[in-house]
Order: sequence, then structure tokens, then C-alpha cells
Amino acid sequence: MSDVEVDISSEGGRAVIEDKTSVPFKTFVSLILQRKVQSIFKKCQDEPVIVSSELLTALASAPDDRQEDRAKLVLVTMGVGVIFGVFLTVATFVGLMLFGVHPEMKDLLITLGALVFVAIVVVVLQHSQKRKGLKEKVYESMEKVTDLVTR
Repeated sequence: MSDVEVDISSEGGRAVIEDKTSVPFKTFVSLILQRKVQSIFKKCQDEPVIVSSELLTALASAPDDRQEDRAKLVLVTMGVGVIFGVFLTVATFVGLMLFGVHPEMKDLLITLGALVFVAIVVVVLQHSQKRKGLKEKVYESMEKVTDLVTR
């Protein structure tokens, strides 16, 4: 961390940092959350921000929100995948029946087996949330699959 040089003036017995504005933390965070700040981040990424040591410590020790977002993304992706898979399976069976091909018990058992396999994977994923290493590998795999599908 480098030292920051600022110009200070005196107003009514208080030291004021020139060209800086004091805003409550709540207002500052609200502005960041409600605006698109990517271009501002690139332009002002080295701009110094002066915060109290207590606030900086609280921010540094707050839980990482990205892990929770990734967990939700994986579960939502799997849920959408299961729903899409069930829809596709039913649509396939209906299409086959329209052409006079009736699925046999073996076909239905294969479909049921696939759905049970997906359910087992979901249960294993939820159980793996307790083990960090496995969870990270699963998240990375899901992100790679998502990248491949979205290309």
C-alpha cells in the first residue's frame, strides 16, 4: 500500500481534505450497487478511498459473497437442466407415440434411471457443500460447461 498525499484546509476548527467529499457508507454502497460501475472501475481503479480502519477491517472479514452466488448458480442450473430434461423426454415420448411407436417398459426404466442419476448428483452436490475442495471442483466444472454451452 502506498502513502496518499492530500491537501488539507481548515474550516471551522475541522480539517477538511480538499477535493474530497464525505458520504455515509450506506450511501456509498447504495450508489455502487445501483449503478453500472465497470467503466468507472477501470478509469478510477487507482483512486484512493479513505475509510476508517474499523470499516476496512469489517469489510475484509465479511464473508465472500461470490461462493454463495456460485452455489445458487449451480443449483439453479441443475434445476433448469432437470426440468428441461424431463420436458424433452416427455416430448420425445409423445412424438414417438404420434408416429405409432410406443415406448416399452425398458425405455421407461432407462428414463427413470437417468432421472434417479440426476437426483443422486444433486444430493451429492448438496452434501459436498461441507467439503470445500470438492465443492470448488464442481463449481469450476459447471462454469466450464456453462462456457461451452454459451459459445
